[in-house]
Amino acid sequence: MKFKGIKYIFGFILASMFVGASASLTSCGPAEQACGSNEEYATPITDSFKFTMEDKISRNNFVSAQPKSGLAISEVKVIAYTDGDTTNFSLVNGTGQDSDRFRLRYEAIDTPESTGEIDPWGLKASLFTKSKLKSATSIVVVNDLIQFEKYDSSGGRFMGFVWYKTETSDYRLLNLEIVEQGYSLNYLQQNSDLLPGYYDAFKEAGDAAKAAKRRVNGEADCDYDDSGEVVETTIANAKANFDTLGVDYNTSSGGKKLRITAIVTGVAGYNFYCRDLTKLDTDETYSGIYAFTQYKSIDLKPGYIIKFYCKITKYSGNYQLTDIETSTIASRYAFEYVAKTKEEVEALGYEYNTNAYAVPSTSITQYSDFEKFTGNYVELVLNTHASKDNPDAAYYTSTTTSGGIVYTILTYYNNMQLNIRCESHAFFTDPATIEAVFEVGKKYSVKAFVGCYQYDEDSDIEYQLTLPSFREGYQDYILEVE
Repeated sequence: MKFKGIKYIFGFILASMFVGASASLTSCGPAEQACGSNEEYATPITDSFKFTMEDKISRNNFVSAQPKSGLAISEVKVIAYTDGDTTNFSLVNGTGQDSDRFRLRYEAIDTPESTGEIDPWGLKASLFTKSKLKSATSIVVVNDLIQFEKYDSSGGRFMGFVWYKTETSDYRLLNLEIVEQGYSLNYLQQNSDLLPGYYDAFKEAGDAAKAAKRRVNGEADCDYDDSGEVVETTIANAKANFDTLGVDYNTSSGGKKLRITAIVTGVAGYNFYCRDLTKLDTDETYSGIYAFTQYKSIDLKPGYIIKFYCKITKYSGNYQLTDIETSTIASRYAFEYVAKTKEEVEALGYEYNTNAYAVPSTSITQYSDFEKFTGNYVELVLNTHASKDNPDAAYYTSTTTSGGIVYTILTYYNNMQLNIRCESHAFFTDPATIEAVFEVGKKYSVKAFVGCYQYDEDSDIEYQLTLPSFREGYQDYILEVE
């Protein structure tokens, strides 16, 4: 699909992201503080700065060029988006090998954080970069390896400038455009003989954005809660920093109030599963989590993008979100619908995908590998096995403290036990319904949510699957394979 213009995108955010004007103003801080614009500013400096190296693109040496060797330039395509100043590329005219793939940290800029604990303007900077590259018909990366470093300080990312062109425009320097739009300050401090005019253009763009107090230069991000009482965060960051952000495991007290923007991946009664909209380059898939609403009703469907306030806690070793503010009435902590349709989600620059993640068999080679998929909707090929008490049954039963019957379907994945738990599940409520679907010794492709269970802190964690219930029949989730 062709990507819609950024002016439309951010206009849509303003129109649909908030329940009402009062809700958006509360997250801006003091009432007299003006909110920064979400629309695209005019960029006369970027418009007039021209790309003059098309005849050098065939050199295609961006990856192979030696440090301090001179000009590095290649045409590339996007492999994965990270944030406002980092993208994964692959050489267009390369060999197609992994050696052609690289992570690029944009020279001269530093956009706010959007993949961990989120900073003001971070998510919008990330969306801006992504939208520009998605609209591109050609992308070229360049660097002066005499004047600038080939790699960033970590040594894991290449450094460079990104030019892109579209069906309706000549090549534009994205790093410069980001500065002129106010999504980053100007950090270019050196002239370059191989890249003439860059220093002056970046200085002019930075000075103009600073004078106009655009975004990071002085405007408040109205979609960001800067009260100091709330941590804007991704799910992945909340999990990784549970010790400082989460509710105390032993006392069930404390915990930071979090604000999370996520896409719904499943609904389970009153409760739901959701995942991050972005992920780190090093992550295999998006971080997911179960959200417990405490039996408060919310209108949700898989694919919705939502923004809400909550806390993160652990229940029997499983991360989950609790204390969720579910009211959509305009208030400081209102629950917000960001997007509900495929068109709305894609207009915001995100992938609309409600399918289970098909886990490659190479991703899980030891039991602890299941951990990275907890809270996620995945597809796995499982082998059923017999119950010890009943060699003809691919399940066993147990009783909950309330007297309910729990059916556990016995399966293995890569020779590791990974059972399916069916507690009060609409598909499998008695032995006959299970036996009609699962047969001992057969193999099944199963779509389910990964969870875990830990009896106490001294016990080992056991991983298990929970079947969704947001589609009508089990056939949507279970398929026998040869």
